[in-house]
Amino acid sequence: MKALHLVSERANGSVVVTVTGELDLATRPELVAYVRHAVDVDTGTIIIDLSGVTFIDACGLSALIALKRYAREQGRPLLLAGATPPVLRLLKLTNLDGTFTMISRPGAAGAPPVGRANTGPAVQTG
Repeated sequence: MKALHLVSERANGSVVVTVTGELDLATRPELVAYVRHAVDVDTGTIIIDLSGVTFIDACGLSALIALKRYAREQGRPLLLAGATPPVLRLLKLTNLDGTFTMISRPGAAGAPPVGRANTGPAVQTG
């Protein structure tokens, strides 16, 4: 059973969406809906924390690209934080590692420190 767990945290005008699990064809719709909702209802920077991602395929990568585009269309910056080796490997293999602004963790490189506030339910697929 594949599981995707999504939690939103707000701090200093930014929203951090922490992703745990696999990003693939089965979990893409939930990730896209969750992050789009964050873009629509919150203001400021959107940070997607990928430190809990154990697997990502082309569908997961396409979700990140679509979310970056959507955030940009709404006038919002989108950053990736805590990219795991599977995420970094796929970004490099596809020459997309320079496409995203990446930080080591949500509180790094000028990103706000993270305070916990769940803005949506955990999503499980399978």
